Amino acid sequence: MRHPRINKYSYLYHVKHLILLLFLLAICACSPVYDAQSSIKPIRNVDKLQDLVDNINTPFVYYPSPNHYSVCHGHTCNKFAFISLSAQQWQSVTHLFSPVAKNAQQERQQIQLAIALLETLTGEQSNTNRDRAENYVSEGLDGQLDCIDEATNSTVYLRILYDAGLLNFHQQASRTSRGGLLSPHNTATIIDKDSGHRYAVDSWFGDNGEPPAIVPLPQWKKGWKPKRQ
Repeated sequence: MRHPRINKYSYLYHVKHLILLLFLLAICACSPVYDAQSSIKPIRNVDKLQDLVDNINTPFVYYPSPNHYSVCHGHTCNKFAFISLSAQQWQSVTHLFSPVAKNAQQERQQIQLAIALLETLTGEQSNTNRDRAENYVSEGLDGQLDCIDEATNSTVYLRILYDAGLLNFHQQASRTSRGGLLSPHNTATIIDKDSGHRYAVDSWFGDNGEPPAIVPLPQWKKGWKPKRQ
């Protein structure tokens, strides 16, 4: 019996669509879903069987709290770390929201300080205190974060702040991305509850413990980057 000949154009067509499907699955956690109560899932590229086994035994914490949450590191959520803040550490975070902000702009400044502090406290337990701005890899990937790690972790921090009732003018929203396949970049986001405007909360441009950039999302989508001195 003769085997049917595979048409190379048909083959390329199916390969192209398979790649597109995998890409869409990879960014599904970045879809525009604004429900601040939905689970937070890592966008992960599992390249080792042991990594898969480890994550079955210790899965990512989908619903974080100050005394039990997880963060990503090692690029593309290659590794998870599990964090528990003490009562004193958490109090140092809540103290940043006192006095209560008078407007959304003041609250965004409080959010920046809170995420910076949470990164610092988290880094002490997760070895991510060595994280450097952008995709710095000179010292290896251990403890280093790429934009997918940063977007996921900042979303975790925002969820913790939101669930604690510390945000009066903003709602934690979903992750999103820009740049498509050629130059992808990811960020966490928040929504101004009064205006409905959405903001990027981008921690990738700074070292661990530096305040994230909070930029109107349309501006960020156009390729916003901080001005370097």
